[in-house]
Amino acid sequence: MTSRELLIIEPCGPPEEASLARNLAMIQASGLTPTHRGLAMTARDRLTEEGAIQRAAHVQETLLQSPSDFLLCARGGYGASELLHRLDWARIQSAPARCLVGFSDVTALQSALYTKLGWPGLHAPMPGSPLWANGPHMNRLLAYLSQSLTGSLQGCVEIYPVNPKVHNGSGESGILFGGCLSVLSGLIGTPFLPADLSGHILFFEDTGESLPRVLRYWRQWLDSELLRGVPGVIFGRFTGSNETTIDEDGLMEQLAYMTPCPVYRCGQFGHIAENYPLMIGAQATFTDDQLCWMSEFQ
Repeated sequence: MTSRELLIIEPCGPPEEASLARNLAMIQASGLTPTHRGLAMTARDRLTEEGAIQRAAHVQETLLQSPSDFLLCARGGYGASELLHRLDWARIQSAPARCLVGFSDVTALQSALYTKLGWPGLHAPMPGSPLWANGPHMNRLLAYLSQSLTGSLQGCVEIYPVNPKVHNGSGESGILFGGCLSVLSGLIGTPFLPADLSGHILFFEDTGESLPRVLRYWRQWLDSELLRGVPGVIFGRFTGSNETTIDEDGLMEQLAYMTPCPVYRCGQFGHIAENYPLMIGAQATFTDDQLCWMSEFQ
Protein backbone atom coordinates (compact mmCIF):
# COMPACT_ATOMS: atom_id res chain seq x y z
CA MET A 1 0.00 0.00 0.00
CA THR A 2 1.42 3.36 -0.98
CA SER A 3 0.03 6.78 -0.15
CA ARG A 4 1.41 10.26 0.19
CA GLU A 5 -0.84 10.75 3.23
CA LEU A 6 0.82 10.07 6.57
CA LEU A 7 -1.08 9.79 9.84
CA ILE A 8 0.54 11.25 12.96
CA ILE A 9 -0.90 9.76 16.14
CA GLU A 10 -0.57 10.23 19.91
CA PRO A 11 -0.31 6.86 21.69
CA CYS A 12 1.70 8.24 24.61
CA GLY A 13 2.23 11.72 26.03
CA PRO A 14 1.11 14.98 24.41
CA PRO A 15 3.42 16.52 21.82
CA GLU A 16 5.11 19.87 22.12
CA GLU A 17 2.75 21.95 19.99
CA ALA A 18 5.36 24.37 18.63
CA SER A 19 7.68 21.53 17.64
CA LEU A 20 4.83 19.59 16.07
CA ALA A 21 3.58 22.51 13.97
CA ARG A 22 7.08 23.31 12.73
CA ASN A 23 7.91 19.72 11.91
CA LEU A 24 4.60 18.93 10.20
CA ALA A 25 5.45 21.77 7.83
CA MET A 26 8.82 20.10 7.17
CA ILE A 27 7.10 16.79 6.44
CA GLN A 28 4.70 18.49 4.04
CA ALA A 29 7.58 20.24 2.29
CA SER A 30 9.10 16.80 1.62
CA GLY A 31 6.08 15.89 -0.52
CA LEU A 32 4.07 13.95 2.05
CA THR A 33 0.63 14.96 3.31
CA PRO A 34 0.70 14.75 7.13
CA THR A 35 -2.61 14.36 8.95
CA HIS A 36 -2.39 14.83 12.71
CA ARG A 37 -4.87 12.71 14.67
CA GLY A 38 -4.57 14.42 18.04
CA LEU A 39 -6.15 13.62 21.39
CA ALA A 40 -7.72 16.44 23.41
CA MET A 41 -6.41 15.09 26.70
CA THR A 42 -4.07 16.51 29.31
CA ALA A 43 -0.91 14.70 30.35
CA ARG A 44 -2.58 13.63 33.61
CA ASP A 45 -5.78 12.44 31.93
CA ARG A 46 -3.82 10.18 29.60
CA LEU A 47 -2.60 8.17 32.60
CA THR A 48 -6.07 7.42 33.99
CA GLU A 49 -7.92 4.23 33.10
CA GLU A 50 -10.28 6.17 30.86
CA GLY A 51 -7.29 7.84 29.24
CA ALA A 52 -5.66 4.47 28.54
CA ILE A 53 -8.91 3.17 27.04
CA GLN A 54 -9.14 6.18 24.73
CA ARG A 55 -5.50 5.95 23.72
CA ALA A 56 -5.83 2.23 22.95
CA ALA A 57 -8.89 2.90 20.79
CA HIS A 58 -6.96 5.68 19.05
CA VAL A 59 -4.06 3.36 18.26
CA GLN A 60 -6.28 0.50 17.11
CA GLU A 61 -8.41 2.69 14.86
CA THR A 62 -5.42 4.22 13.13
CA LEU A 63 -3.66 0.87 12.70
CA LEU A 64 -6.78 -0.39 10.93
CA GLN A 65 -7.44 2.72 8.85
CA SER A 66 -4.02 4.11 7.92
CA PRO A 67 -3.82 4.94 4.19
CA SER A 68 -0.05 4.41 4.37
CA ASP A 69 2.12 1.51 5.44
CA PHE A 70 3.65 3.83 8.05
CA LEU A 71 2.14 5.42 11.16
CA LEU A 72 4.21 8.19 12.74
CA CYS A 73 3.94 8.77 16.49
CA ALA A 74 3.95 12.42 17.55
CA ARG A 75 5.91 11.76 20.73
CA GLY A 76 6.79 9.12 23.31
CA GLY A 77 6.86 9.87 27.00
CA TYR A 78 4.85 7.34 28.97
CA GLY A 79 1.83 5.06 29.07
CA ALA A 80 2.29 2.81 26.01
CA SER A 81 2.57 -0.38 28.08
CA GLU A 82 -0.92 0.29 29.46
CA LEU A 83 -2.36 -0.09 25.96
CA LEU A 84 -1.01 -3.50 25.04
CA HIS A 85 -3.56 -5.70 26.84
CA ARG A 86 -6.40 -3.43 25.70
CA LEU A 87 -5.83 -3.92 21.97
CA ASP A 88 -7.92 -6.39 19.95
CA TRP A 89 -5.03 -8.33 18.49
CA ALA A 90 -7.17 -10.66 16.37
CA ARG A 91 -8.83 -7.70 14.70
CA ILE A 92 -5.54 -5.88 14.14
CA GLN A 93 -4.06 -9.02 12.61
CA SER A 94 -6.78 -8.94 9.94
CA ALA A 95 -5.42 -5.62 8.64
CA PRO A 96 -2.43 -5.16 6.32
CA ALA A 97 0.89 -4.86 8.12
CA ARG A 98 1.78 -1.38 9.33
CA CYS A 99 5.09 0.02 10.50
CA LEU A 100 4.86 2.14 13.65
CA VAL A 101 7.47 4.90 13.66
CA GLY A 102 8.90 6.37 16.86
CA PHE A 103 11.10 5.49 19.81
CA SER A 104 11.31 5.93 23.60
CA ASP A 105 8.01 4.75 25.14
CA VAL A 106 6.70 3.85 21.66
CA THR A 107 9.15 0.92 21.87
CA ALA A 108 6.51 -0.99 23.88
CA LEU A 109 4.02 -0.86 21.01
CA GLN A 110 6.66 -1.71 18.43
CA SER A 111 7.76 -4.73 20.46
CA ALA A 112 4.17 -5.92 20.87
CA LEU A 113 3.36 -5.53 17.16
CA TYR A 114 6.50 -7.46 16.23
CA THR A 115 5.98 -10.18 18.85
CA LYS A 116 2.25 -10.73 18.31
CA LEU A 117 1.98 -10.10 14.56
CA GLY A 118 5.47 -10.05 13.09
CA TRP A 119 5.00 -6.43 12.01
CA PRO A 120 8.06 -4.20 11.58
CA GLY A 121 8.74 -1.01 13.49
CA LEU A 122 10.97 1.94 12.78
CA HIS A 123 13.00 3.31 15.69
CA ALA A 124 13.21 6.92 14.50
CA PRO A 125 12.54 10.59 15.37
CA MET A 126 9.07 11.93 16.22
CA PRO A 127 7.79 15.37 15.12
CA GLY A 128 6.25 16.38 18.45
CA SER A 129 9.64 16.26 20.15
CA PRO A 130 12.35 18.96 20.21
CA LEU A 131 14.83 16.24 19.19
CA TRP A 132 13.46 16.25 15.62
CA ALA A 133 16.19 17.95 13.58
CA ASN A 134 17.41 18.41 10.03
CA GLY A 135 20.24 16.26 8.74
CA PRO A 136 21.05 13.16 6.68
CA HIS A 137 19.20 10.98 9.19
CA MET A 138 16.02 13.01 8.64
CA ASN A 139 16.37 12.85 4.86
CA ARG A 140 16.59 9.09 5.20
CA LEU A 141 13.49 8.89 7.40
CA LEU A 142 11.38 11.06 5.09
CA ALA A 143 12.47 8.93 2.13
CA TYR A 144 11.32 5.78 3.95
CA LEU A 145 7.95 7.32 4.81
CA SER A 146 7.22 7.97 1.14
CA GLN A 147 7.68 4.30 0.22
CA SER A 148 5.85 1.05 0.93
CA LEU A 149 6.94 -1.85 3.11
CA THR A 150 7.25 -4.05 0.03
CA GLY A 151 9.88 -1.72 -1.39
CA SER A 152 13.60 -1.94 -0.71
CA LEU A 153 14.30 -0.08 2.53
CA GLN A 154 17.82 -0.14 3.92
CA GLY A 155 20.16 1.81 6.14
CA CYS A 156 23.50 1.73 7.93
CA VAL A 157 25.02 3.24 11.07
CA GLU A 158 28.61 3.39 12.26
CA ILE A 159 29.58 1.15 15.18
CA TYR A 160 32.75 0.10 16.96
CA PRO A 161 33.49 -2.85 19.27
CA VAL A 162 33.64 -2.51 23.04
CA ASN A 163 34.69 -6.07 23.87
CA PRO A 164 36.81 -7.25 20.91
CA LYS A 165 37.96 -10.26 22.94
CA VAL A 166 34.80 -12.13 21.91
CA HIS A 167 34.58 -10.76 18.37
CA ASN A 168 35.98 -12.64 15.39
CA GLY A 169 35.78 -9.65 13.01
CA SER A 170 34.12 -11.66 10.22
CA GLY A 171 30.66 -10.14 10.51
CA GLU A 172 27.39 -11.58 11.76
CA SER A 173 23.80 -11.56 10.51
CA GLY A 174 20.42 -11.68 12.21
CA ILE A 175 17.06 -10.00 12.63
CA LEU A 176 17.21 -6.51 14.09
CA PHE A 177 15.29 -5.87 17.31
CA GLY A 178 15.49 -3.35 20.11
CA GLY A 179 14.68 0.13 21.33
CA CYS A 180 14.53 1.83 24.72
CA LEU A 181 16.16 -0.48 27.29
CA SER A 182 14.02 0.46 30.31
CA VAL A 183 10.78 0.08 28.33
CA LEU A 184 11.72 -3.30 26.89
CA SER A 185 12.97 -4.52 30.27
CA GLY A 186 9.48 -3.90 31.64
CA LEU A 187 8.06 -6.31 29.02
CA ILE A 188 10.24 -9.29 29.97
CA GLY A 189 8.00 -12.25 30.80
CA THR A 190 4.96 -10.78 29.03
CA PRO A 191 3.37 -11.80 25.70
CA PHE A 192 4.63 -8.52 24.22
CA LEU A 193 8.35 -9.35 24.08
CA PRO A 194 9.78 -12.40 22.28
CA ALA A 195 10.60 -15.20 24.71
CA ASP A 196 13.39 -16.34 22.38
CA LEU A 197 15.66 -13.78 20.72
CA SER A 198 18.22 -16.19 19.32
CA GLY A 199 19.28 -15.07 15.87
CA HIS A 200 18.43 -11.44 16.63
CA ILE A 201 20.88 -8.55 16.61
CA LEU A 202 19.82 -6.37 19.54
CA PHE A 203 20.09 -2.60 19.86
CA PHE A 204 19.36 -0.48 22.93
CA GLU A 205 19.42 3.15 24.05
CA ASP A 206 17.91 5.16 26.89
CA THR A 207 17.82 8.50 28.65
CA GLY A 208 17.59 9.79 32.20
CA GLU A 209 18.64 6.46 33.74
CA SER A 210 21.46 6.18 36.28
CA LEU A 211 24.29 3.70 35.84
CA PRO A 212 23.01 1.36 38.62
CA ARG A 213 19.54 1.26 37.08
CA VAL A 214 20.87 0.46 33.61
CA LEU A 215 22.99 -2.35 35.08
CA ARG A 216 19.94 -3.67 36.91
CA TYR A 217 17.93 -3.73 33.68
CA TRP A 218 20.76 -5.56 31.95
CA ARG A 219 21.07 -8.11 34.73
CA GLN A 220 17.41 -8.94 34.12
CA TRP A 221 18.13 -9.62 30.44
CA LEU A 222 21.07 -11.83 31.37
CA ASP A 223 19.24 -13.78 34.06
CA SER A 224 16.23 -14.25 31.76
CA GLU A 225 18.62 -15.86 29.25
CA LEU A 226 17.32 -13.57 26.52
CA LEU A 227 20.85 -13.18 25.13
CA ARG A 228 21.16 -16.90 24.36
CA GLY A 229 21.92 -17.25 20.65
CA VAL A 230 22.22 -13.48 20.13
CA PRO A 231 25.11 -12.76 17.72
CA GLY A 232 25.71 -9.22 18.98
CA VAL A 233 24.39 -6.21 20.89
CA ILE A 234 24.69 -2.59 19.78
CA PHE A 235 24.30 0.11 22.43
CA GLY A 236 23.37 3.59 21.25
CA ARG A 237 23.50 6.72 23.36
CA PHE A 238 22.60 6.63 27.05
CA THR A 239 22.00 10.29 27.74
CA GLY A 240 21.36 12.02 31.04
CA SER A 241 18.70 14.53 32.00
CA ASN A 242 18.44 17.66 34.11
CA GLU A 243 18.45 15.45 37.21
CA THR A 244 20.70 12.61 36.04
CA THR A 245 24.19 12.38 34.56
CA ILE A 246 25.79 9.18 33.38
CA ASP A 247 29.34 8.09 32.55
CA GLU A 248 28.68 6.44 29.19
CA ASP A 249 32.24 5.16 28.79
CA GLY A 250 32.17 3.50 32.21
CA LEU A 251 28.71 2.11 31.55
CA MET A 252 29.76 0.55 28.24
CA GLU A 253 32.78 -1.08 29.84
CA GLN A 254 30.62 -2.69 32.52
CA LEU A 255 27.94 -3.80 30.05
CA ALA A 256 30.58 -5.34 27.79
CA TYR A 257 32.15 -7.17 30.74
CA MET A 258 28.78 -8.66 31.70
CA THR A 259 27.71 -9.66 28.19
CA PRO A 260 28.63 -13.05 26.66
CA CYS A 261 28.34 -11.92 23.03
CA PRO A 262 30.07 -9.13 21.05
CA VAL A 263 29.13 -5.62 22.22
CA TYR A 264 29.34 -2.48 20.11
CA ARG A 265 28.72 1.22 20.56
CA CYS A 266 26.99 3.59 18.18
CA GLY A 267 26.66 7.36 18.49
CA GLN A 268 24.00 7.63 15.79
CA PHE A 269 20.82 6.60 17.59
CA GLY A 270 19.18 7.35 20.91
CA HIS A 271 17.49 10.30 22.61
CA ILE A 272 19.61 12.65 20.51
CA ALA A 273 19.07 14.97 17.55
CA GLU A 274 21.01 12.72 15.15
CA ASN A 275 18.79 9.66 15.58
CA TYR A 276 19.22 7.44 12.53
CA PRO A 277 16.31 5.10 11.72
CA LEU A 278 16.66 1.40 12.59
CA MET A 279 14.03 -1.08 11.47
CA ILE A 280 12.79 -3.67 13.95
CA GLY A 281 12.27 -6.98 12.15
CA ALA A 282 14.65 -6.21 9.28
CA GLN A 283 17.50 -8.46 8.21
CA ALA A 284 20.75 -6.99 9.49
CA THR A 285 24.50 -7.56 9.32
CA PHE A 286 27.27 -6.05 11.40
CA THR A 287 31.04 -5.91 11.04
CA ASP A 288 33.68 -4.14 13.13
CA ASP A 289 32.59 -0.70 11.93
CA GLN A 290 29.07 -0.86 10.54
CA LEU A 291 25.56 -2.14 11.22
CA CYS A 292 23.44 -2.39 8.08
CA TRP A 293 19.83 -3.48 7.70
CA MET A 294 17.48 -4.23 4.81
CA SER A 295 13.75 -4.86 4.92
CA GLU A 296 12.37 -8.03 3.34
CA PHE A 297 8.65 -7.70 3.99
CA GLN A 298 6.06 -8.92 1.50
